[in-house]
Amino acid sequence: MKRIFLLLFTALLLLPVGLFGGSLDYLTNQSARWLMTPTRNAATDAADIVNYNPAGTVFLPLGWNIDISNQTLFKWYGNDTTLTPGGGGPFLTGSDKSLKQDLPTWYLPNIYFAYNLGRTGPGKLALYGQLGITAGGGNLKYEDGTAGTTFALNGLRAAIMGGRFAPGLPIGMDIGAITSQSFEASSVYYGIAVGGAYSLLDDMASVSLGGRLLMPRRSFSLESSFANDKSFSAEFEYNAYGFTPIIGFDVKPTDGLTLAFRYEFETALKFEYEEKSVNDSYGGGITRAFLTSQGLTDGKKFNQNLPHSFFLGAEYDVTNDFTVSLAGNIYLLSSASMNGTEDYFGTGYEIGLGATYKIVKDVKLGFGVFYTETGAKDSYFNSSSTALNASGNPTLDSIAFGLGGTYSFTSGFDATLSFLYCHYLPVDYSITAYNTNNQPIYTVDGTYKKDVLEIGIGVGYKY
Repeated sequence: MKRIFLLLFTALLLLPVGLFGGSLDYLTNQSARWLMTPTRNAATDAADIVNYNPAGTVFLPLGWNIDISNQTLFKWYGNDTTLTPGGGGPFLTGSDKSLKQDLPTWYLPNIYFAYNLGRTGPGKLALYGQLGITAGGGNLKYEDGTAGTTFALNGLRAAIMGGRFAPGLPIGMDIGAITSQSFEASSVYYGIAVGGAYSLLDDMASVSLGGRLLMPRRSFSLESSFANDKSFSAEFEYNAYGFTPIIGFDVKPTDGLTLAFRYEFETALKFEYEEKSVNDSYGGGITRAFLTSQGLTDGKKFNQNLPHSFFLGAEYDVTNDFTVSLAGNIYLLSSASMNGTEDYFGTGYEIGLGATYKIVKDVKLGFGVFYTETGAKDSYFNSSSTALNASGNPTLDSIAFGLGGTYSFTSGFDATLSFLYCHYLPVDYSITAYNTNNQPIYTVDGTYKKDVLEIGIGVGYKY
């Protein structure tokens, strides 16, 4: 049991809150234009390609190119949860609950700018930069807890009844069934990127080299109360800094066709716990004794890296008004250093198909479909060591549909309004706690569900 609770509390501190993407934390949705056409890896039409196709910035119009956008996300996450007592531990009352969170993310901004200097030596030169949210991207609030917190808190009750982590308290003390619980988490990875691109072979190819400074800011809080007037609460923050080298290539083998490649190196992120509060009303300092005994203390450090990632794209102008595009993203999660979480993942990937069409001179419509395979193994959803991660923000495969339009003004401005609906494929889970004799104490099982609706508003400027 001691090992189970170490894993549970460690998982709580590592909880990712990425909203959309084939990586645990990385966000694929980083502009309003991407929501409209989620296949921008080979695009060359606006400044948001600083993120998606940096080598293509040399093909933007000469001078300044700027893109500013915000996304609002309406998130419906659910844990259908059944608690079933086992015969190897103290009596626990079975229950069926539907645990939900619907807290929106109102602001997810990104700013991109590129300056195309034009012909500089034998090729063209462009410089670019980015400010915004690269990963994480929002808050979660489960007012009645999650499947993971239900599992952990019932385990804490069982441990107290068994006399574990309760110095000075009588064995068999029962704090009663859970009467209330709540869980909140936040994860925002601020990013600042700069770089440059240069064209080769009479503008038939281009290369880019840049880097991104990442500043993740994460936190969680958990509160619970029990039938015998006992309560527990904990709040932690944990931050890090990291740097991501990024390289890109573009090839234009024929008129109207662009093939693109981007590679982001693994980003080393060493987080450090900052304890905000840990309280209980059990007496004997049960929670403090347990956390301290396992080294989960203020100042503790651990790695939760972003993985090596590859981004491929193709875009073809069928006519002057009609363009089709493909995108594919690959995330090497199993090889990243993520404090053991990488063992529960293979390779994540995303594929997308999109198109844009100018219905009149100044109005362009776009649409696309995007599929995500997260690489999560079955063990990720059914292990006690990942229960809090998997239940708070289920890492589910998904299919998304994007739609939107851009209106171009004669002054060099344009405006984009876009929408993307993402349906995540539900996954059944079952997590069991065992005693030292390998007898089941209790099981929490059910289904994880997610749906997200995104609305993007953006403004572009060229001069």
